[in-house]
Amino acid sequence: MSIHRNAEPYFWAGEKEIACLLIHGFTGSPADMKVLGTYLLECGYGVSGLLLPGHGSTPEDLATKSWSDWFNAVEEEYLKLQQSYRLVIPMGLSMGGVLALHLAAQHQVQGLISLSAPIFLLNERIYNTAEFEFEYYRKERTQEAKAQYLAEGRFSYDAIPLKALNSLLELIDLVKKELGEIKASSLIIQSKDDPLVNPQSAQYIYDHVGSKEKELSWLEKSKHVITLGAERQQVFKKTEDFLKRGF
Repeated sequence: MSIHRNAEPYFWAGEKEIACLLIHGFTGSPADMKVLGTYLLECGYGVSGLLLPGHGSTPEDLATKSWSDWFNAVEEEYLKLQQSYRLVIPMGLSMGGVLALHLAAQHQVQGLISLSAPIFLLNERIYNTAEFEFEYYRKERTQEAKAQYLAEGRFSYDAIPLKALNSLLELIDLVKKELGEIKASSLIIQSKDDPLVNPQSAQYIYDHVGSKEKELSWLEKSKHVITLGAERQQVFKKTEDFLKRGF
C-alpha cells in the first residue's frame, strides 16, 4: 500500500535517555505531531512518530483495520524503543491519546501525555452508525482547503469508514473501564473550544485515572489538533516541563 509523502513516519534518536512515542489520531497521520516532535528533538529527546495501520494511504485500507491493529503497532514501537532508552513516554493526540492510555494500562509506563483524547464526542450521531445507510462518512472540505492542508505538510482522509469508527468507539469504551488501572504520571491537555471532542472528556480522564501524579491543563483558543493550533507553544512547553521531571 502506497503511503502519501505527507504521512511518512519519522524517528530521531536524540541525545537523552528518554524517548517520546508520538501517536497520531484517527484518519490523521504523524504529520499532526511533527512540529511537536521537532521541538522535543531540539530539547534532546528521542522521537518516534509512527504511522498507525490503515492510515496514510486510503480510507478503504483503514476500513480493514480495527483498534487492536492500531494498538499492536503502538505496543510494538514502545517495546522496541525500550531496548534503547531508559524511559519511553507515549504521548497521543485524539485517538492517539486513547491508545496511550490503553498502553499505560497494559504496561508499567512511567509517564504519559493525553492531548484532545475523546471519551465523549460532541456529534452524538456518531453513536448511532447502525442507522446509517452508507459505509463512509464524507467530510465537508473544499478543494482550496484540501490544497492548503497538503501545502502545510499534513494528510488525513476526506472519508471516514464507519467500520473503523465503530472500532474506535469500542476502544474508548474499553479505556473508560480501565482508567483506574493506570498508575503512570499523567499530563492531560484539552481545548475548551474543541469542535470534535466534548471537553468533559479531559475532566473524566483526570477524575478516573489511577495516577497519583496527574495534571489537567486547559486551552482557551485552540481547536482539536492542539499540536498545530494557536496555543501550540503552550502545549510544547507543558510537554517539556512534564518530561523534565525525569520520573
